[in-house]
Amino acid sequence: MRIEYSTGSNIIKKKINGLELELAAAAETELAEEIARLNLNKKKVHDITLEETVSILDRCAKLWLDGNYMANHLDILSRIVNQSPELVKMELQGSLSMLLRENTEKMIKEELGSLQVLDSWVKTGYGYVQRQPRGTVFHNISGNAFVVIPVSLSTGLLTKNCNIVKVSGDEPYFAYAFYKSLCEIDESIADRLSVVYFDSSQSGIYEAVIKNCNSVIHWGGEQSGKSIAEICAAHGVDLISHGAKISFEVIDETEDLQETARETATDIILWEQKACLSPRIVFVNKELDVMKFSQALASSLNSLASAFPKAYLSPWNSVKTIQDRQYCLLKYGLKNKVEVFSSFNADYTVILNSDMPDKEDMDKCFYRFVFVCPYQNISEVYNYVEGNLRSYLQTMGYCGTNENFLEDMSRLGVSIITRPGKMSMHRPGTSHDGIFNLQEMTYAVSRQL
Repeated sequence: MRIEYSTGSNIIKKKINGLELELAAAAETELAEEIARLNLNKKKVHDITLEETVSILDRCAKLWLDGNYMANHLDILSRIVNQSPELVKMELQGSLSMLLRENTEKMIKEELGSLQVLDSWVKTGYGYVQRQPRGTVFHNISGNAFVVIPVSLSTGLLTKNCNIVKVSGDEPYFAYAFYKSLCEIDESIADRLSVVYFDSSQSGIYEAVIKNCNSVIHWGGEQSGKSIAEICAAHGVDLISHGAKISFEVIDETEDLQETARETATDIILWEQKACLSPRIVFVNKELDVMKFSQALASSLNSLASAFPKAYLSPWNSVKTIQDRQYCLLKYGLKNKVEVFSSFNADYTVILNSDMPDKEDMDKCFYRFVFVCPYQNISEVYNYVEGNLRSYLQTMGYCGTNENFLEDMSRLGVSIITRPGKMSMHRPGTSHDGIFNLQEMTYAVSRQL
């Protein structure tokens, strides 16, 4: 299967989970020409009304949410991301529903205070304010969760920026498919949106792209984030950085342990824990029946495996999970009491550890692999998070009523707090990594006339 992006003539062959792909990769000169084309369109794009863009996104969401259209892409996408079609379908439905008119309009109102502020001057106490686009934005997309694609692209379009999007070699399909669907609705999308792929190992290619853009939004790991930050700093380019985050759940109080376990299991299966907002560890109050919770969590993961089966397109995925399970049992079992509740295969793994895991072992928590850790005092959770996760905090699922604890965790760096079962379902207008992307992708102009 060949994927032709907005530009690129060098064909790179990749094989992902048995699927043979040919990616049209762009050379440095081709990227420069594409960015120059977008830069020339800034004024034209600025004159597009917000209503036009909201309408395009709404129609695109409805197109994808139609079962027949989505079905055309499910098999390919599920193979690439190594997830079952059932799980990919649920994830797509959740992500794309956020582009429906009622949700995009609510997001704009929550983040910017007004639907009019992107189109015209809005009256304030001192005069008027308007939000202006940054110009041309480079989106560096990670391959761990395709949820970031509609999020990043839609915010770039809504804020009247021109956008060049670099797809990941690990997941090179969905951004291309989503872009094509937008162009089906309105071909002028190509004037303000370009999707490209390039070999990121080429020396200087990121710098060649970034120095000719006005802003960068980065979704990815810690090392790539640092490299891009250095380039942005060297060229005075605005940077919005998302990535290298870890999320967790705290079950402090609950009237229904079984239901809370079921909701926690739902959080775990989405994105196969590869998204920043996926929980890798669950802290449970010792006043609750922690053994019962762990068993219920494993039972819920087993039940969900029927509706949303785990894909086994890569043999290593299965072997590694079982190896990690055995490693943790031996490592922590030598010092403490450890219980493992798991499938006979690699479908799910729940490790009930009487102590807290080392930070390095949380990087084993993918594909329905989770630690359950009891605590006597809520301060134990605070101290662990402060000592191990402070630089990586994002979403916390919480069941309880301790307002002081919520305040403490938010001061540590937790930027989103949800109920169990809702960790991946952020409401319109919710902050992301402590910031609002619509604000970051525009700047406010205050007019005192």
